[in-house]
Amino acid sequence: MFDTKPIIGSVNKNQNFIQKFRLENQIKQLPGMPNVAYSLPILSFVNQADDIQKEFSFFVKVSQDSCISKTLEGMRKILKKNETIPCFLGGKWSSGYNEYNIYAVENSYDGEEERSNTCTRYLNLGVLLPNFENVDIENSVVDIYTSDRKPFEIENEVPKVISFVTAGSVIKVNDCGIVPYTVGKSIDNSKYNPMYKKNAIIFGNSYLLKLEVDDEA
Repeated sequence: MFDTKPIIGSVNKNQNFIQKFRLENQIKQLPGMPNVAYSLPILSFVNQADDIQKEFSFFVKVSQDSCISKTLEGMRKILKKNETIPCFLGGKWSSGYNEYNIYAVENSYDGEEERSNTCTRYLNLGVLLPNFENVDIENSVVDIYTSDRKPFEIENEVPKVISFVTAGSVIKVNDCGIVPYTVGKSIDNSKYNPMYKKNAIIFGNSYLLKLEVDDEA
């Protein structure tokens, strides 16, 4: 997700490709195996001033005293002593890609949301796998992306592709009593791929930001 400082509409995504080769005969030590050529997409984001956007903000909602909240608090203490924390977000990190530095961890307490007679709208800020039974789809504005990558699970020998609601979509719940975390769902891939540890999550709930708008808008 983009840094919250620039206007979202003024950020453009550019995509270039670089050619990569995988030397199968050397990796597997089997002479005669053909090498594999593939293209690696390189994304960059340019703001309204034609500068490459290099600062990003990520949002995560956690319960107090949970393992994630304790980890984030530990990172915040480390950042007070050091300038940044190096990290990798995404694949190909061994080739030097997707390397980032974390320079700030901030708390933002929403508090208890006030109940109203109108159902709430949320701005989706990540990859959302929706529970459509909790979404008023007719009064939501959603952009759905379908992945063209290899299916993540196969049941009864029927391959599945994955679709998700992209960032920037506006979600309206169909019941005023629905809490935000039940709008989305997660995928546990450990039962499909033995290489994953127990309860490995490959897609998690997205961060939903409550919108202060009139229900009639």
